[in-house]
Amino acid sequence: MLREYLEEKKKIVEDSLIELLENYRGKYPEKLAEAMEYAVMNGGKRIRPILMYMICDLFEKNNYKSYDKIKEIAAALEFIHCYSLVHDDLPSMDNDDYRRGKLTVHKKYNEAIGVLVGDVLLTEAFGIIANSKSLGDKNKVEIISKLSEYAGFFGMVGGQFVDMESENKKVEIDTLKYIHAYKTGKLLTAAIELPMIALDIESEKREKMVEYSKLLGIAFQIKDDILDIEGNFEEIGKKSNDVQNEKTTYPSIFGLEKSKKLLQEYLEKAKKIIKDEFEGNQLFLELTDYFGNRKK
Repeated sequence: MLREYLEEKKKIVEDSLIELLENYRGKYPEKLAEAMEYAVMNGGKRIRPILMYMICDLFEKNNYKSYDKIKEIAAALEFIHCYSLVHDDLPSMDNDDYRRGKLTVHKKYNEAIGVLVGDVLLTEAFGIIANSKSLGDKNKVEIISKLSEYAGFFGMVGGQFVDMESENKKVEIDTLKYIHAYKTGKLLTAAIELPMIALDIESEKREKMVEYSKLLGIAFQIKDDILDIEGNFEEIGKKSNDVQNEKTTYPSIFGLEKSKKLLQEYLEKAKKIIKDEFEGNQLFLELTDYFGNRKK
């Protein structure tokens, strides 16, 4: 069930991204438009925007009109996610040559273009939401405010900063939890909370889904830490630099087996919310397991 759903919604997301990117194609400066497209259409599972469609289906029961309200938000969030990957790969950060088996943006073009591609994707994301024809002004303001929080100082960038500052040193578990919750978790929370704002869902259910997203975010990053040890280039599409950069990870603190146990604990807590509060929604239960079983 989940596999078919992910494939179906990934096509919807990528069609939407292509439609947006056509606004830049052939426009001056052409090379920037080309590099933007390379960064955005360079593969990826599109989990964050797909989560938005899952929220629509959870609360609106396959009311496809609700998709119109989140189409631009989903694309904007993916622009921000792609920008973060482009900047993560830069020599001054993770210094990766490959992303999803292809050359990273700064390797295909150059470092300056890599910086500017990230900058433009982040900036354009907010314009996409502001110019949406499907959202009212009140919802636009709240969505832009939340997205800037989750992507900025109090979100992903804050987590990235602490992650960079923690290289070449051992950090406490609370610091590692902060890195995971902010660097990875905040955009997953955005993927779940922003569509609920667009759909005017104000209830305890919204709070429970945000709680679910936080558990999922930590589980996602623990799994990443495990894959950096157990995965290989063919499976994950890039070479891990965590050991070389002396980054503190769950396996470096707890060991591999305890990390796997902690991963399962977070996944079970997330599944309990779905079972108790959302009638055991099958798609979300399968998605939670998918986060724990993914190979890349």
